[in-house]
Amino acid sequence: MDKITTVLLSKRELTPNQTVLITNLINTVYENSEREFWPTDGSYSRTTIDEISSYVEKEELIVAKEANEIVGTVHVYPINSTTLGFGMLTVSLQHRKKGIGNVLLKAVEVFAKTNKFSKIQLELLKPVHFKHQEKEFLEKWYCKNNYELTESISHENLYFKQATMLKFPCKFDIFTKTI
Repeated sequence: MDKITTVLLSKRELTPNQTVLITNLINTVYENSEREFWPTDGSYSRTTIDEISSYVEKEELIVAKEANEIVGTVHVYPINSTTLGFGMLTVSLQHRKKGIGNVLLKAVEVFAKTNKFSKIQLELLKPVHFKHQEKEFLEKWYCKNNYELTESISHENLYFKQATMLKFPCKFDIFTKTI
């Protein structure tokens, strides 16, 4: 295995092909992990090329690379002056079980410290009425990395329009970590 590196993407480093690649990578991972949650008729996708471009424009997208190939991503964004949010932490399906998620999580924490945030927060989408194997895995992984469940919020209270597309009721478990 080659060394995994991370970089905060800037506009000058991103080609249109890479924007498409990153968008497809995120959407493929989410289609795989949340296929039971959303319509499968093409009416829903996790992100768009325009959204990814805007994250890069604002310098809010960290990518993981192995042998110069983008194999993972995470979106980082300020919630307020003291709290950094992150989401869409994804690892290519072909590159799982290599520690890339751990490298990306560490990059989020370094980014937070470098930019003087004292807390990190993430939202984990989970079904209300049953346990979802991958979501349960992620919860354990975040807790193992010292993120604490601080709140649960109904999906529609955060993203009403998106929530109308869900096949069943979901919530966001909010996890935080003080750094």
